[in-house]
Amino acid sequence: MDPIVKPGDVLELVRGHVGWRSACLNLVAAETRMSDTVRGFLSCDLAQRYADYSGRDLAAHKYQGVKFIEELERMAVSLAQTLFDARYVELRPTSGHVAGNAVIMALTAPGDVVFEMGSDAGAHRLATKLTTSPLVQLDVRFLPFNTADYNVDVTAATEVIRAAKPKLVILGTSNMLFPLPVAQLAPVVHETPGAVLAFDASHVMGLLAARRFQDPLREGADLVFGSTHKTLPAPNGGVIFTNSEALIQRVSSVVYPGLVSNHHPARLPGLAMALLEMQRFGAAYADQIIANARALGVTLTQLEIPIIGAAQGFTCSHTLVAQAKEFGGSALAAARLEECNIIVTRTSLPKALGEQGIRFGLQELTRLGATETDMPAVARLIAEALQQRAPRQELVDQVGALSRRFQEVHFCFSQMEDSWHGSTAVS
Repeated sequence: MDPIVKPGDVLELVRGHVGWRSACLNLVAAETRMSDTVRGFLSCDLAQRYADYSGRDLAAHKYQGVKFIEELERMAVSLAQTLFDARYVELRPTSGHVAGNAVIMALTAPGDVVFEMGSDAGAHRLATKLTTSPLVQLDVRFLPFNTADYNVDVTAATEVIRAAKPKLVILGTSNMLFPLPVAQLAPVVHETPGAVLAFDASHVMGLLAARRFQDPLREGADLVFGSTHKTLPAPNGGVIFTNSEALIQRVSSVVYPGLVSNHHPARLPGLAMALLEMQRFGAAYADQIIANARALGVTLTQLEIPIIGAAQGFTCSHTLVAQAKEFGGSALAAARLEECNIIVTRTSLPKALGEQGIRFGLQELTRLGATETDMPAVARLIAEALQQRAPRQELVDQVGALSRRFQEVHFCFSQMEDSWHGSTAVS
């Protein structure tokens, strides 16, 4: 039987986590740092409320008492429409995973062929995961991948798409270093009547909002989905957007009530504020993320850490990917770094690149004020941890000293004279 848990035990664990992570260099590509304003909304009264509505009508609520929530949602939708230059936005998915599942479930039927990127590209493989349920019967296939370019092989992908005539093709990966060939493959996908090309923007959503990286809808994607909490510095959640009314009607009918009932309305004001932050500071924030990632790639390579994509400038996003084979594989490499308070993520690579890798994300460190001039220090600590060239405690101390320089959130209204002066400690 478990020992009796006391209230203080819970508080102690939370304090332990916060204290430890504040002394770490967080390089997880799937996480972000919200501004204090955005984070504060998560503890307001909305955290305990319901705001269900049917179809696409925000006024078709199942619950009473939601007149302010409805306006908050309208505001967030309007901001997302502007930032992503999309006519229709669906904000009810509670994660990028749920958003992707909604797209797949809305646009396919049992037996349909679906193409997505595979584990060799570090992809999310949402359709593959759905088929682990006996309720989902799809023929899921993987798009050919060009290891040298670290991108989809357009020629080979064109051949397999034309031969299989898939109902849905998903472009997107958790290791998205370079823009994906949306413009080249969209006409091929659309040769099949009714086929849909979807773009999984989970990792680059903030870069899309800042008009960096690429513009999937203008390049030919039918819809975009993903999470709101990686490069987009908003609360955990998901988003789907498109210029097709027919597609958004189909997708929204699956989001609610099939996948989401209460869609956690406390996310809405934080999301709206994060979108406002992106309107004001997004371009500078995105440019600094990309500059930091490239600078880190250069220095890590000089320190003999094998970084993928050197010939293409390492990355066009927030992400760097390193080969981990010479460090004993991805699990051991990530563990060595964590022992020194450097937090990264394991990832899969193509066989030609050793199959195992580690992934670095620069968005959180950038939000905390790091620039290119800080990347040599970050790279040195990573290299010494991986190559075990310094005592662990010495590296822990050095990581702590460096992380203490990056505690204040930048690229948000709290830095500006026209900042939001209200209190988020609303009850």
